Amino acid sequence: MTKKEASSKQEHMVADYMGWGVVSGSGARPFRPGDITSDHFLVECKTHIEPKDNITFKKSHWVKIQEEALAKDKFPLLVTDNGTQKYNHTWVMLPIHVINNCSTSNSIDGLNNTSRSGNTIIFNDFLANQLYFGNLISNQTSIFNFKCFDTDEYIAILPLSEFRTFYKEKFT
Repeated sequence: MTKKEASSKQEHMVADYMGWGVVSGSGARPFRPGDITSDHFLVECKTHIEPKDNITFKKSHWVKIQEEALAKDKFPLLVTDNGTQKYNHTWVMLPIHVINNCSTSNSIDGLNNTSRSGNTIIFNDFLANQLYFGNLISNQTSIFNFKCFDTDEYIAILPLSEFRTFYKEKFT
């Protein structure tokens, strides 16, 4: 599978799962940023050609989608998976204020295997899933709460399946 094929597979999986639309040309045109769009969110998707153990969020991708979303008056989402292009191995990063303005959040601690440098957040997909789904609290949106890279901004990270539940309850 090529990088383009893997990216297209991921984008269509996420868009179909969320009921959103894939951006034609996948963000290649300046006037059509992002990979996926909805009424409220602009999404940048990242995947790998082969499955990996870790989930990686990069600062450069986050900054790019933040700027593009701001220009479109939407909230930014950075979506990444472990290279399987499957929703149960896909994670979402978004500004924490989006969650906190819509819901009571349960901040999950203990993601000790997380590597956080100035430019990346890396964690083990399997361990994060175990920790996340072992700490759910009903009527609250559970999140991993991170200081965003080397800024004072805080972001929320949660599985795509849980983001979908949050989105359907709060935005539709």
